[in-house]
Amino acid sequence: MAHELEIIEGKAQMFSTGGIVPWHGLGTIIEDEAVKAAEALELAGLDWTVELVPTAQYIGIDEETNENIWDETPGTFSVQRSSDLKSVGMVKSRYVPLNNVDAFQLGDDLLDDPEAHWHTAGSLKGGSLVWMLAKLNEDIKIAGMEDELISSYLMISNSHDGSKAVEATVTPVRVVCNNTFTAALKNAKRTFKIRHTKNMSGRIAEAKNALGITHTYMAELEKLGNNLVGQSFSNAEFNDFLESLVPTKGLDDGIALTKALNKQELISEIRANKPDLQNIKNTKWSALQAVIDMHDHHITSRGDNKAENRMKRILMPMQPNIGHKALDILLNV
Repeated sequence: MAHELEIIEGKAQMFSTGGIVPWHGLGTIIEDEAVKAAEALELAGLDWTVELVPTAQYIGIDEETNENIWDETPGTFSVQRSSDLKSVGMVKSRYVPLNNVDAFQLGDDLLDDPEAHWHTAGSLKGGSLVWMLAKLNEDIKIAGMEDELISSYLMISNSHDGSKAVEATVTPVRVVCNNTFTAALKNAKRTFKIRHTKNMSGRIAEAKNALGITHTYMAELEKLGNNLVGQSFSNAEFNDFLESLVPTKGLDDGIALTKALNKQELISEIRANKPDLQNIKNTKWSALQAVIDMHDHHITSRGDNKAENRMKRILMPMQPNIGHKALDILLNV
């Protein structure tokens, strides 16, 4: 299924709070705002455990008993789910599983704040990737402006197939347009990672201090935003910025040039016409937000689902994207 949400007995394994229709309009919707990890796990269909099961390969038939002969594969294990005995991953012997309840109990320990609440949770790719997103009580306003309110979230994500570490990630969202700021900042860490190894339990204890990354990151983001919104950026400077961001010079007439010009035009149109950017128009902050908006809400290609792609960009290990490049350019012009 294109959206990759896990579907069990016709039900999407996901929930959302506050009466908000969740991703793809699927899953369980509840009216409550405050949900602790144990309840969230049940609502999202994540209240199962995993264990490592040795794998084996078929090598033939016993001539005397006529039974199949299997030989255990050394150093390779199947990660088996308790709810339906399904394999949700294949891992090597160094891999140490972390059950959902333990990963998300870590989230409750990290939050330790009656004002914070779990916003949504779910599983992707047949249960191999699970996540929980918490709304934190730590908002900022760039230059004190109501339209520049940025809310902070904490994402706890975990894989059961060895594809990624357990991660606690700060996810700031510009509320008025739902843009997600994912760029790394020079003086602030965004993600705390715990690898699936035998030393994991000690790292989890250490991770209880990781909420500090949220405070530091949001403070640094506010400082950055105040700096960029205070710097004027003329149309001519913006056009030069676009050419550095999405170069067209040197491209022959054809698909590559058309794509570059279309992307430049889209970013320009967002900057010029999007209502939530008018109060910061002709600033570097506006240029950055136009690029982020394009990347978050307007990237399309054949067979793509924008909601799924956006979720993946938040869940998966942070990869450089056009928003990161835009920030680098703006900080150096």
